Amino acid sequence: MTLPAIARTVFRSLFYSLVILMLVGVPCLIDGFLVEPNFPRIIRQEVSIPNLPKALDGLKIVQLSDLHIVKYGKREARALKLIRRIRPDLICLTGDYIGDDGITPGDYSDQYCIGQATRFMLGLSARYGVYGVSGNWDPPEIVSAMERVGVRMIDKQSVTLRVGNARMRIAGTPAPIRALAGKSKRVTTIVLDHFPEAVDEVSYPHSPVDLLLAGHWHGGQVGWPLKMKETKYPAGLYKVGSTQLYVNRGLGMHSRRVRLNCPSEVTLIILRQGTSRK
Repeated sequence: MTLPAIARTVFRSLFYSLVILMLVGVPCLIDGFLVEPNFPRIIRQEVSIPNLPKALDGLKIVQLSDLHIVKYGKREARALKLIRRIRPDLICLTGDYIGDDGITPGDYSDQYCIGQATRFMLGLSARYGVYGVSGNWDPPEIVSAMERVGVRMIDKQSVTLRVGNARMRIAGTPAPIRALAGKSKRVTTIVLDHFPEAVDEVSYPHSPVDLLLAGHWHGGQVGWPLKMKETKYPAGLYKVGSTQLYVNRGLGMHSRRVRLNCPSEVTLIILRQGTSRK
C-alpha cells in the first residue's frame, strides 16, 4: 500500500470516529448537563407489604431527598408541579435540603439557602401531612425553619397517623425503633433516614419496620451499570431481611454538575398488599 493510500485510510478512520463521537457524545452532554439535572421525573414504585391494612392499600407517598437548594429555580418549580399532579396522601423528606448544588456560582450563607428551601416547602401539601428528617448538609437551625412552613421534622421521633380504620407509624431515624418493637399491636411502620445504610440496623428478625426511605448517594449522579464502592444501596428498591428500603436519587446535585442515566427524581411510592414488584 502506498503512502497516500495509508494516509487516506487513516484520515477516513479518524473522520468516522469523530462522527460517531459527535453522534453519541453531543446528545449525552445535552442530556447530562441540561435535561436530567433540570427536568425532574416521577419515578413510580409499588411497595407491597404483608398484612397491610386495606385502608392503606393504594396510599400514595411522595418522597423527596437531597434537594441541595441554593436558589429556588425552575427545577424546583417543575418538581412542585409534578407533585401537585400526583396529589399525594403523604410527603416524606429525607434530608439535605440545602448545600452546594454544584451549579450556582457564589458563596451563599446557610440562612439564605434555608430561606430558598422553605420557599419550596411552602408549595408542598398532602392529605396526611409533610414529614422530614435532617441530612448531613443541614444545619441545626433548619429544623425550626421547616416547622414554621408546615413540615413536621421527626428526627429521633415517631408519630402515628390514623388512615381510615388503620394506623400507620412514621419514625425519623432508627433511634426510636427498638422501643417501638415492644408494642403489642401491629402497626405499619415507615422510617425516614437520610442514610440508606440505616436499614442494616433495623432489619433484624421481627423488626417492626416495613419500609425505610432514604437518599444521600444521588444514585451516583452518573448512573452507569457499575457497582458503587461506597455503598450497597445507591438507588432504587431493596429487600433487607423483612424490611424494604427505597433509596431516592435526589432532586438536586452536589459538587458534580451532571446527571447521566440518573435523572432528578420525584418518587411516587404506592403501598400495596402482597409481594413487592418493580
